[in-house]
Amino acid sequence: MYIGREMYAAQTDLVLQRDLFKKSVKRIEVETHSYCNRRCDYCPNVIGDRLGPNVHIQQTIYDRLLSGLAEVDFEHAFVLNSYNEPLYDRAILDRIAEARRALPKARLMIYTNGDYLTPEYVNDLADAGLNYLHVSIHTQRGDVYDDRYVLNRISEIAHRTRLQVKYSSVNPGSIIVAKFATPRLEMETRAINFTKHGNDRGGLLPDLSPEKVRTDPCTFVFSHLHMGFNGNVVPCCHIRSDRPEHAKNVIGNLGRSASIFDIFFSEKAAAWRRGLVHNGPKSGPCATCTAGSGMNDPKWRDKMQSVYQRYVAPQQVASALA
Repeated sequence: MYIGREMYAAQTDLVLQRDLFKKSVKRIEVETHSYCNRRCDYCPNVIGDRLGPNVHIQQTIYDRLLSGLAEVDFEHAFVLNSYNEPLYDRAILDRIAEARRALPKARLMIYTNGDYLTPEYVNDLADAGLNYLHVSIHTQRGDVYDDRYVLNRISEIAHRTRLQVKYSSVNPGSIIVAKFATPRLEMETRAINFTKHGNDRGGLLPDLSPEKVRTDPCTFVFSHLHMGFNGNVVPCCHIRSDRPEHAKNVIGNLGRSASIFDIFFSEKAAAWRRGLVHNGPKSGPCATCTAGSGMNDPKWRDKMQSVYQRYVAPQQVASALA
């Protein structure tokens, strides 16, 4: 990840854009379609607005994303879902295969609720080029987290997919993690008690909002890029690309932009980075965000504040005096 001077102002030089993107962005998330079959209480989909007609991402938009990433030889995490259920539509296999051809070094990933998994589907995903399959264990709507339910659900998925499962971490009442024995791709399952560890998703789930305003800086706007099925690019995965409450947070649309780089280095994107690099109170959808983004570096907060003092604060003072 790169947090140098150039990240806090719009950049239009094509060579510089690509150089900075390659140094900074380590995770891409893209929705290939809109539909999700669940309404989890701890997800913005609880209102049921993803249960309607399934809208696919336009092929031209997806191709534009892949061609741009291919230009910088993208070799990091490429996640093919967000607030949708990726395995609902088997067109996901074509999207994976296209990504594998365009980005041979990338780590192709999917997060699924597991409802559509079969032994054949697991093999088809591996054939298409998927590297990692994460099966999230969700409670039924209205239910509370329960370890017995989680263990039974994991056993059911293992039985249905004919895969052996080995538990790697069991923290009762909090988190359970296990791995499936799959020779051709990495397959992991994880259950999280979202009452304890949930995020309010940019304020869309106020019951999960903390009492205090966030002061931690955030690295997501430097290292992540998130695009919804509609081509809208938003600052991070906790902001939904298609909810009216978050419409003003959209930083661009790849259907109306020449490249993903023009969006990532636009003035709107730079403003987000200026607003999240410091240790002061955050505003908007970030005010109540609890997502950690310190990248396991105990000194990350001090580093981000130092960058703010060097590159951002002087510009703000100059602008106020102008």
